[in-house]
Formats: sequence, C-alpha cells, structure tokens
Amino acid sequence: MLFLAVFCGFLAENIREHKIEQQRAKELAKNLYKEIYADSIAVQQKIAIRNKKEEECVYFINYIKDSSLTTLSSRFYPAFTWAFIQSAQLLFEPNDGILNQLRNSGELRYFKSSELQAEVGRLTVQIANVRTRNEKEYSFIEMTLRPFSIKHYDFNWYKALTQDGKLTLLNALTQEMQLPFTGKIMNLDQFNRQEAENIASYYLLMLRGTRQTQYMPYVEINHQLLETLRKEYHLK
Repeated sequence: MLFLAVFCGFLAENIREHKIEQQRAKELAKNLYKEIYADSIAVQQKIAIRNKKEEECVYFINYIKDSSLTTLSSRFYPAFTWAFIQSAQLLFEPNDGILNQLRNSGELRYFKSSELQAEVGRLTVQIANVRTRNEKEYSFIEMTLRPFSIKHYDFNWYKALTQDGKLTLLNALTQEMQLPFTGKIMNLDQFNRQEAENIASYYLLMLRGTRQTQYMPYVEINHQLLETLRKEYHLK
C-alpha cells in the first residue's frame, strides 16, 4: 500500500510537471510567433522599398551614361535621391528578443519537436547573416555614397521636396511630388560620369545581393517557422 501510494504520487507529480511544461511551451510559442510574424510583415515592407530603390538606381545609371548634366530630366533628381540619399527605412532589422530568451534561458527545451528546434536554429543563423550584410551596406553608404552626395547633391532640392523637413524623405518620394525646379548637379566641373556610374552600379549589385541572398532566405525560413508553430500549437 505504501509503495502504491508513493508510485501514484510520483505519477501525479509527473503529470503536473508535464502540464506545466506544455503551458509554458505554448506561452513561449505564442510570444515567438508574434515576434517573427511582425518581422514577416516588416521584411516585406523593406523589400518593397528596396525594389523601388533598385529601379531608380537603374534609371540613374542609364541617365548618367550619356544624357545632359546641365538640363536634367524631371526624373533625374528623384532617381538620384532614391539611389544615393534614401537610406532610412531601407535596412531590415530583425527582432530576436524571444529567440535570445529561448537560447539563453534553456527554455528551448520546452519545444519537444525536433523540427521546431531546428527551424529556430536556422532562423537564428539567418538573422546573424542579415545583420552582417546590413553592416556592409551601411559601411558602403557612409564611406562611399555619402561623400559623393555631399559633393554633388543639390540639398536645396531635398529641402523643397520634404517641405523644409515637414515630410520624411520616404513619404515625399512615394508621393511623387512635382517641384517647380529640377535641381542641379553641384560642382559639375568635378563630376565624373564613369565614377558616378560605377558607384551606383556597385551599390545596385550590393542591393540585389542583400535582397536575393539574405532577405529572401530569411523570408523563407521565417515562413517555415510560422507554419510549424501554427501546426504544433494551433496558433492563428
């Protein structure tokens, strides 16, 4: 009778711990789902902005080859601005607060699915890859694009476009506002077509590389993890 009582107590305790672990796993799954779902929306928004930026880089490159540098087309300065100036809201910065909590606290063990644990690991690696690539882009912006822009960009056009700072640059560009003047290339006597084309062309390659080899793989892994979380924990 004593043995049976101890055994039953042991079973009851195991059942209680199992329920607690299940509840904790579902709580963590919900929090993780919210975090990566928000990022699934954010990365698509960044990709849309980057697609527009790539398109305008192409226009800038083609224009610079042989078009007039004194009588600029009405589209030149929007393209110049997209290509060289618009960098805010361009880089996707993934959130990993819950992922870090899972790893650092050991709570990842609550996820019994090996598939789920593997996907969490893959997402963690891809987040690190995205951040490394973002740093390379930011470095190119600071070291190459910004000095070129300071030398040749007409910031009076920028001031007019943003209504002296009342609009963010992204909002002003997406509204496609028409200005009464087209802007001009500053220090035109020092402006080198080949240099401008090469800088924009290299940046375009970098933009495409980031989108294709970093952001899109993140989108895929993010989607897989969301699907697995929905399946394992019946989330919506």
